[in-house]
Amino acid sequence: MSINKDRKMVGGIQDRGALKWTSLMLPEHIRMLREWKEEDNRVPKPELDEFDLQTLQENIEIAMSRRCEVEIQILKDHQFHYYTGMIISLDIQTRTIVYDDLLSTKKLSVNEVTSVRLMD
Repeated sequence: MSINKDRKMVGGIQDRGALKWTSLMLPEHIRMLREWKEEDNRVPKPELDEFDLQTLQENIEIAMSRRCEVEIQILKDHQFHYYTGMIISLDIQTRTIVYDDLLSTKKLSVNEVTSVRLMD
């Protein structure tokens, strides 16, 4: 086993990278750095205006009438998630979209939907 296994060559200098700083950090510092990194990776919720909302509604209605496959983009926990399937119905009272993917029928909240793209 090599004593210098953690060292890497940076230019002409052998460097240990982040290993040289770990002994100086407290667990609280590491936790705060991880939280800070998570904040940087958060995606802000896009502001949808009237035109965007109308386009969403039209795409949902077209997908329901044609029974074609769509890609639904939602924003949940500050991350974008994508779902593919056929929209079966739009429940206005519970504000959910009911769609059918290859395995089962699922529901998505209308408030989380940011875009609906027709695949066909």
